[in-house]
Amino acid sequence: MSDELIAGKVVRIGEGVTLILGDCKDIVPSLSFDAVVTDPPYGVNHNPGSGRMSKIGKAIMGDLTPPELRWMGAYPAVVWGGNNFCDQLPRSTGWLVWDKTHAKTCEHSQAELAWTNTVRTVRLHREAYHGFMRQRDGWFHTHQKPVNLMAWAMTWLPQDVTVLDPYMGSGTTGLAAIRTGRRFIGIELDPEHFETAEQRIRRELEAGTFDFAAQPDSVSQQPLL
Repeated sequence: MSDELIAGKVVRIGEGVTLILGDCKDIVPSLSFDAVVTDPPYGVNHNPGSGRMSKIGKAIMGDLTPPELRWMGAYPAVVWGGNNFCDQLPRSTGWLVWDKTHAKTCEHSQAELAWTNTVRTVRLHREAYHGFMRQRDGWFHTHQKPVNLMAWAMTWLPQDVTVLDPYMGSGTTGLAAIRTGRRFIGIELDPEHFETAEQRIRRELEAGTFDFAAQPDSVSQQPLL
């Protein structure tokens, strides 16, 4: 990867983390990576009272529609919210399910789905939705996922890989990659989120609380079907 080919700021942290400020549509073609774990933006402009949830993957996304996603099929990949991009991703029978353990009366979604081409059957992870608010470094993004959830997603990838997140947000995927001993490339368009991700990842590496060799096996996997 050449910095001259990348528009925006490039930050390298240690030997295994590269963060890039810019638009992933322009940056991804110049990168070398082995796998993708990401949570693309979808439904961010949705008005709950509009009655348009059936169109959440298209019209409601407005100007924040992710770029062409079919290239992800060429890599081991986990795409949260992939059910909103079924027309852009190859067909899959192996979906990951995040059970948020909500009460039945909760108005929010009780689960979220991730498209993946790395498993053959549906798999389940149970973790309270508000668990991420108890993470040691806080809650920084409206749609922030729990680190444990993203670390669980990593267990479906080969061990010795460089993981790309083209929609990095506040850097949770980066933390999960570090904790499971994988190299990480993150791309983020928003400067504030980029700065937050950089700070969180630097703190994680400085804390030295991860085990590159042992972490992947410490996250449970449960078959659903």
